Amino acid sequence: MTAGKHFDVLVLGGGAGGVAAAVRAAQLGGHVAVVEPRYLGGFCVNRGCIPFGYTLAATRIRGELVFGKDLGIHCSRFELDSETHAKKRAKLISFLRQGIAALLKRHHIELIPGPGRLREPGKVDVRGKVFSGSKIILATGAGRFKFKTDGIDARNVSSSDILLTTQERPRSCLLLGDNPKIIEIAQILQRLGSQVWLATEEKALLHDESKAIRTRLTKAIRKDGINVLTRCRVPSSDRTGEGLRCILAVKDREERITVDRVIRLKRDAGLTELGLEAASLKGERGIIEVNERMETGVDGIYAIGDLTAPEDRRYSHLASAGGIVAAENAMGLERCIDRRTVSRVAFTQPQVACVGLSETEAKREGFEVITGTAPLAMNPFGMLTAQSEGIALISSAASKTTISLSRAFCPLSPLAKRTPASLRSL
Repeated sequence: MTAGKHFDVLVLGGGAGGVAAAVRAAQLGGHVAVVEPRYLGGFCVNRGCIPFGYTLAATRIRGELVFGKDLGIHCSRFELDSETHAKKRAKLISFLRQGIAALLKRHHIELIPGPGRLREPGKVDVRGKVFSGSKIILATGAGRFKFKTDGIDARNVSSSDILLTTQERPRSCLLLGDNPKIIEIAQILQRLGSQVWLATEEKALLHDESKAIRTRLTKAIRKDGINVLTRCRVPSSDRTGEGLRCILAVKDREERITVDRVIRLKRDAGLTELGLEAASLKGERGIIEVNERMETGVDGIYAIGDLTAPEDRRYSHLASAGGIVAAENAMGLERCIDRRTVSRVAFTQPQVACVGLSETEAKREGFEVITGTAPLAMNPFGMLTAQSEGIALISSAASKTTISLSRAFCPLSPLAKRTPASLRSL
């Protein structure tokens, strides 16, 4: 082992949370380094939000052309050139990585390439070289995909990565889950011509959100042609010459389908290769427990982002917010994060944005809740763009204190299955 430099703040992970933490610590005068084993930008930039958002944008534009026919605008072709699209997507990702590298350089943040592993509190091993930090911020994100699922051989289950590494689109696909990302991928595949089943064991898509929001979203994507199955399990499956034959247990009935591919997005927090034991840290309930200051149970070590969040709360903007709080506390300030003020967003079509406690959460905490909705069908903008299915929903809760809760939801046009929706805020 050789000794490396000492830093005021040493950040493990160059994703949304890690970069935000590093930049904020540097802004406060810290000598800062980021340890990143592969690509800057994390999962969101390289394999998640950006590449799939880019493809979803392409299908949205095609939907606008379809909607244009109803307005008297005629185009002869609506085809997506997969090869050109993939090249442009790769170029965008490369550009974003370069931008992040430039941002770090501008703030005099040192980039240390390689996997970081805790040796003891205050020390990190990167390929045999040990760096030290007065404060350490763990921001390595979620870990590997979990392919094991009841009823389906793990060898027959893929992650979303397969859709980024091949231009072949499955003719049919079963997607497992109910989170925003799996819904986005379902819409992409359906709009590119795949037959799609979207199955969840939960009672509804986005099951923790208000009934009005999740019901309207489900109705819109079913209109798109996606088969949505709730309270659904896959008790058995077998590989045939035609594909993977699955038996779906849906409430009180069974369905049999044959698909080319099964996709699941479930991921663990990336704890296994961090060397937590060497720093006397534990991963409780599959995540690192932190307080509102993003502090772990070990003095001088903070954790943020997907390492600390359950699966349904893994948003890049939440990681960034936590990174800023951790950095400010690492540099001697007194900051706390209020997760209720961080939005929960689904970049589906229609898009969904929620902030604050849900109605169910507010009632569980003893608040009296009053809810009001306004249909976009009564809004002139909604009328002229044929966005008549959406709502804006506001809930207020009052008890010992008063909390304002807001929802914004904008719909798919009833005139065309692929009409885009734009998110309007309250």
